[in-house]
Amino acid sequence: MSEEMVTTPPAARVARVVEETIPKPATAPEEEQKELELTDCVEFRPEDEEIYHVGTAGLKARVLNGLETMVQLRELHVRSNLLYKMTGIESLVNLTHLELYDNQIKKIAGLDKLTKLRVLDLSFNEIRSVPDLSHLTQLEELYIANNKLTHISGIANLRSLVKLDLGANRIRTIEGLDHLANLEQLWLGKNKITQIQGLDGLSKLRVMSIQSNRLLAIENLDANEALEELYLSHNGIEALANVAHLAKLTILDVGANRIPVIPPMGSNSALEDLWLNDNQIASFDDLRHLTGNTKLETLYLERNPLASDFEYRLKIQSMLPSVQQIDATPVVRRTS
Repeated sequence: MSEEMVTTPPAARVARVVEETIPKPATAPEEEQKELELTDCVEFRPEDEEIYHVGTAGLKARVLNGLETMVQLRELHVRSNLLYKMTGIESLVNLTHLELYDNQIKKIAGLDKLTKLRVLDLSFNEIRSVPDLSHLTQLEELYIANNKLTHISGIANLRSLVKLDLGANRIRTIEGLDHLANLEQLWLGKNKITQIQGLDGLSKLRVMSIQSNRLLAIENLDANEALEELYLSHNGIEALANVAHLAKLTILDVGANRIPVIPPMGSNSALEDLWLNDNQIASFDDLRHLTGNTKLETLYLERNPLASDFEYRLKIQSMLPSVQQIDATPVVRRTS
């Protein structure tokens, strides 16, 4: 091939941020009432493919504007501003990433024609409900954490979804997830969930967090044998049970619960990190149930009754030689 025929693809065009100096106070009443628009904060051209504006450095947009001709736009990131409506995005038909994290948005809207979206981040807003998003057939990641959701809705048919984050809301029931067959990560921490349920269709689920909820038991995980990381700390769980079939589990966090004993865990042969701190475990005899977990490297047992023993660390080291870290401190083994 001749040198004349060799070409390189053009780099993506990215919008340029306006110099973010704090504007002088307006004097005219009509200027004082003017809402700061996106075009006041960042310059962009019709051929741009990406727009980034983070409001933490100065100017904070209140209104999305100037996007009508941005048909080439693939990514729109407007973080930490003062947006209160999702207007102005309707024409962005080629958009694959939409990030409106940390604004004041109350309602999800304007997504009807954005069928190419793969990532949607609306975390840290004021959203109370999720409308039907079934037309977003290519959506792979959805983040609506730190909002005001009380129910899981609108996502039942997002069959391409791989990661879902609904943490720090007001959700009480796990529901509407049955058909998310490709889901691999589910984050539901800091809600008001009382029971693990509704996960039977999630056979590919690898990571799940239901930390800081109102769980009393570990249950209904029979169909989730692909789980590798399970985070259930800060609940009211009274027994470490119903996890024996999770042979791929590498991280299990059940700290800050009400667990009194460690059961046999030999079937969890891949386990590397086990967090049992802040429970009610009193006997070192329970550690015998972990002697078959030869891959176990990190073990947290601090603030259990047995941790008050003067030889607490030495006893763990003696019984579990594979452990390289006890609580937050690495194990230092003496060499002869």
